[in-house]
Amino acid sequence: MWIKLYIQYLLLKMMIFTFSHKLLGVLNTIERTLLKLGKSSLVVVLPKDWLHEMGLKNGDKVMVKQEEDGALKIVPQNIFSTKPEKERSIVINADKCKSKGLLERLLVANYLLGNDSIIICSKKESIEPQKLREIRKISQKLRGFEVIEQRTNRIYLQCLADSKKFSLENLISRMLALLLSMIDYVRKGISGGSPEYLEEVIYMEEEMDRLHWFAVRQILLMQRNRALAKALGVKSPLHLIGNRLILKLLELAGDYVEEMAKDAKNLELEKVLALGDILENFELLIDKVEDVISDSVRAFNGLDIILSNDIISRIDILEAEARRLSEEIVSRGTDVPTSVKLIRILTRVIDMCRSISVVGEVVINRSTENLGADGFMKYE
Repeated sequence: MWIKLYIQYLLLKMMIFTFSHKLLGVLNTIERTLLKLGKSSLVVVLPKDWLHEMGLKNGDKVMVKQEEDGALKIVPQNIFSTKPEKERSIVINADKCKSKGLLERLLVANYLLGNDSIIICSKKESIEPQKLREIRKISQKLRGFEVIEQRTNRIYLQCLADSKKFSLENLISRMLALLLSMIDYVRKGISGGSPEYLEEVIYMEEEMDRLHWFAVRQILLMQRNRALAKALGVKSPLHLIGNRLILKLLELAGDYVEEMAKDAKNLELEKVLALGDILENFELLIDKVEDVISDSVRAFNGLDIILSNDIISRIDILEAEARRLSEEIVSRGTDVPTSVKLIRILTRVIDMCRSISVVGEVVINRSTENLGADGFMKYE
């Protein structure tokens, strides 16, 4: 739980930074006075915050482009650079991490911030066993993060994943596909009384978390490295906000499906069948949910505004159907524990559908950037 809270804290800081510097800093007009240099030249002082954000220093080159309306656009040349960034490495003193869980938190934070390697060292003869367990536990949850070298008082971890090969669109599509499989396994586990499928859902949710954390790392890397963002197809820094929102809600959707699987493990098929056609109606509901997830993948990849609007409308209908089914369970149920578990599962179906609806909302918002593309809107 603490890991998720800490990640939410980091991401809130990231989104505030994005809004204040990428949005407000870009859209606000800053007045500058032209200064004379030499006999005939004029110069203008660039804002300090912008220089810091772009990573520019004395001697760096920028490209100046004249727009059709006469305005000048200044673009840092490093945006187009394909040179790899200098490796970011950090050393953590394990002896200072006396509080339980602190070392694990520091590892997660440095992974998300995009550090390439982490060295954990101790001045003692060896790192304490409890801390070794923390390192091993969290390194298994961080995609691409591997222990390269381990000594008694020094552990060297490195991220081996190539950030240039993983676009956010690809990671989001993979999370949606994984969510689709998890839902299908929940249905098979309930209708067939097969606990193996439900156990698989729990393992798949761990993979969902790994994808989510890796995608967050990618977002932070792209915020710092505009060349990487451009290479991975990010057309606007504002898209990172929408992608971050989708990632977080898909991760939550995975948590909801995991909770469904845990409740389903404790269901007795005979008692569910005693409720009449409740199981059949549940399976029909899950079929519709799977269709919505599949269409969400298509809508996101194709920026399909019509399909996105249809998805949002269908999700509203699915929520109403899930509530009606819950009411039927209450009216028919004689075994209270079974009824409670089924209603809890349906509640999570509603929560998951709400999380998925954000995909359609982001697609619609992003589609408005190309006003004339679909013929829906145009500026007067």
